[in-house]
Amino acid sequence: MLIHHYATTSHAAPDTLDRTENWKIAAACRDAIDDELWFPEPSDRAATREAITVCLSCPVLLLCREAAADEEWGLGKVSRWGIRGGLTPAQRHAADTSTRASHGKGGRQLAPCGTPAAYDRHVRNGEPVDDPCRLAHNARNAQVRAEARHRRTTTTERSAA
Repeated sequence: MLIHHYATTSHAAPDTLDRTENWKIAAACRDAIDDELWFPEPSDRAATREAITVCLSCPVLLLCREAAADEEWGLGKVSRWGIRGGLTPAQRHAADTSTRASHGKGGRQLAPCGTPAAYDRHVRNGEPVDDPCRLAHNARNAQVRAEARHRRTTTTERSAA
């Protein structure tokens, strides 16, 4: 017997079986003239940066990343295509916790975006740096400068005494 789950409703909780993806209406990629923009050749860094720049200005960036993560869960790197949520296929593969790629060298989990370590990884790999990583990097630099100022003042006070 075939049961149609999409027609099922729940009286105890909101119906989530027939979710619409209204967030796609607000996506910046809907206004792109050329759909090929989202599928640059892996070696074409300029085209990749152009697509990612459009993504980073998108008001639904995080929802797009979440949808890509859900759809690509467990897939290999070669099964992922195009720029989605401001990330390349390799970046999405590395962020997928169900793959070994989510663990760095030595099996360590890669630092998530929004941390100074993720900022360093973006720079090291020649990837565009997202705003959360940039903010974390700036906060770390401000903290290092403040600690250096504090050490200089305490050293000056001790030598004056």
